[in-house]
Amino acid sequence: MRSNWERIIPDRWSSVNFRRLRRPSGLRFLLPGLFALFCALNAHAAPASPAKKPVHKAKAVPKAQSPKAVGAAGLIAVAQHELDQGNPSAAAEYAAAATTQAPILADYAQNIRAQAEYGLKNYDEVNKSATKIFDHTPVSPFVGSVAALAVRADLDGDNPKQALELVRKYFEKIPQPQADLLLARCFEATGDLAQAAEYYQRVYYDYPTAKEATDAANALVTVQQKLGDAYPPPMPSAMLGRAEKLIDAKNPAAARVELAAAIPKLGGVQRDLARVRLGEVDYQAGHTEAAFQYLTALKVDESEADAERLAYLIRCIRKMDRHGDVKPMLNHLEQQHATSPWRLDALIFVADQARVDNDPSTYLPLYNACATTFSSDPRSAWCHWRVTFESYRKDDTDAYDLLRDQLDKYPDSPDANNALYFLGRLEERKEDFASARACYDELVELFPNTYFAVISRERLKDPKVSAATASAAMLEFLHSVNWPPRNEFPSFLPAEEAEKRLNRAQLLQLTGLNEFAEGELKFGARNDEDQDNVYAYELAKMAVARNAPDQAVRYIKAYAPDYLYMPLDQAPLLFWQLAFPIPFRASIEQQSREQGLDPFLVAALIRQESEFNPKVISRANAYGLMQLLPSTGKQLARHFGTRRFSSSELLIADRNIQLGALYFRDLLNSYNGQTELTLASYNAGPGRANLWRNWGPYREPAEFIETVPFHETRGYIQIVLRNADVYRRLYAGTVPDVPVYHPKPAPKGKHKKRPSAHARA
Repeated sequence: MRSNWERIIPDRWSSVNFRRLRRPSGLRFLLPGLFALFCALNAHAAPASPAKKPVHKAKAVPKAQSPKAVGAAGLIAVAQHELDQGNPSAAAEYAAAATTQAPILADYAQNIRAQAEYGLKNYDEVNKSATKIFDHTPVSPFVGSVAALAVRADLDGDNPKQALELVRKYFEKIPQPQADLLLARCFEATGDLAQAAEYYQRVYYDYPTAKEATDAANALVTVQQKLGDAYPPPMPSAMLGRAEKLIDAKNPAAARVELAAAIPKLGGVQRDLARVRLGEVDYQAGHTEAAFQYLTALKVDESEADAERLAYLIRCIRKMDRHGDVKPMLNHLEQQHATSPWRLDALIFVADQARVDNDPSTYLPLYNACATTFSSDPRSAWCHWRVTFESYRKDDTDAYDLLRDQLDKYPDSPDANNALYFLGRLEERKEDFASARACYDELVELFPNTYFAVISRERLKDPKVSAATASAAMLEFLHSVNWPPRNEFPSFLPAEEAEKRLNRAQLLQLTGLNEFAEGELKFGARNDEDQDNVYAYELAKMAVARNAPDQAVRYIKAYAPDYLYMPLDQAPLLFWQLAFPIPFRASIEQQSREQGLDPFLVAALIRQESEFNPKVISRANAYGLMQLLPSTGKQLARHFGTRRFSSSELLIADRNIQLGALYFRDLLNSYNGQTELTLASYNAGPGRANLWRNWGPYREPAEFIETVPFHETRGYIQIVLRNADVYRRLYAGTVPDVPVYHPKPAPKGKHKKRPSAHARA
């Protein structure tokens, strides 16, 4: 792959010589190339001769920018190349030249110059460059990183007071834990060892997995030796917090060491909690029997510590298949700690496990206890929904009231659209088509890009439902529900600040500085609350321009996380095509035809499995677009007469689609064409799917999906089916089945971000 600086060299070398060609490092070739680029762009910008046809500007060049700025961006590329090659003097020189030629990108040039001057130990020059970046408009993405560099320059230049002043001023801009570490170093350099110890401890305890934690640990040894008895001991909560973060980082061995060292220094509730968590790390490490023995013998005084101990004992018992001991332990937990959050945790854990075992006599009372005892806890929404859906499936008399309660009490729950759909279905069974119509209409409006919106639109096509007028009484109830607040759908036209950043990014992209260009937009997305969707859109276009449609999808998910909240007419068609791309379309359609599959269902599955990255290998060792195991690929290859099969074949897009389509066809045949069961099998395996199909009867596929006990698989089926619907609307016809998008004016002033949607990505 060509580097960024290589991309700016034209195919034909210019014969024009620059005045100063000092190095035989390839720079003598690069500079004429830059000059040729500059001349070519000037030619495009020049007025047309009367004797010639007008020469149009290239579309990629921003209208507001002159070719001189593009040439300066080329100098930035040269400066960055020199810096990467270990030539800081040359890097500083070219960066200085770029600064004067293109003020719009001066912060990029000065960032390179600051790094180069730091390498040359010209610390005053580092501060000069940093000041220019601090004063740059729009706010530079390099403010935090160059502030950190300037602080280090002051420290290295024996100017700790100035360093301390600088780090305090830009503390919020410098990334953590770098900011805390630099502040600690400044305090140490100015002789304030107590403050230095405090900030070194913050780094060590709050960021245990960061590389800065090692630096902080080494510094703490020195500071403690100097302070002696005056050394401030770490807070007990910090010691416990470090162990918890190590547990979260899947490092129970390190967490155990931390807890064992902390216990002698702790007292009261912190000591009891640390002792309990020694057992938890054994459980997390897979040493269930050891954890059970330890937690059984452990005696603690603090109530919450004991509740946590009992909750983990219950987990151990379940994992050891001692199911008969679970109920007495739950009763003991209820008697001793009835309102503890750890009891709620245990109730949900055991109930969810019992659902996997299809044991309603166990899970229903537990979910009910959760919903009634902990009704103010957000987790109770899930418990209430499981009770509600079970009542709906059985046609119990309280199903109607429970469905309405689910909407009324938990309108911001991820299962609100589920409840709204099944309330409509219940009304249909009662032949109240007007109320059903109201439910479906409301669902499609509130949750437009969900699986339940897809099937609600299908229900609205039923003659009895479509002929009905939405019930006024049902609408009154639905409009009384306290749905999460929603702002107006965003504009995709850039406001003034975003326009500046887009222009800067386009200049950088023209020169091949793609990482800088995308970094500019990422910074805008994180800091310009009004325009995150605009930045996501532009980032996605940049990713596709470098043939990375998978990255385009990830950019939209990351920087416009509420995109599924929008109806399709609220964003440009290209935005939806970037969010739901269909690369390798010819292969997908060919293999789908050969296997009798819906190509849009295959595309939907690929989007969920790999986001169209043909080279991805999962932690489970699944390969490529359709995430096939090598063993599965080997079996499937025999169908096509392949005797010698290599796993690397699965990383070839066409081959992966060929084998994946055959695999999906075989699964679909085994389930008599039932797509929902096939998707369950694809995600969780045939054994589990076969088990779940026998938990029926199911009146419709949606009931089967809602019964699936694995959260991941339940969501997976809904996402793929929703994806397939979007793909059909975008690509099935010669013209997309999408309402016309009418651009909204760019925003003025500041607005709050819309709440995150519950639509699954």
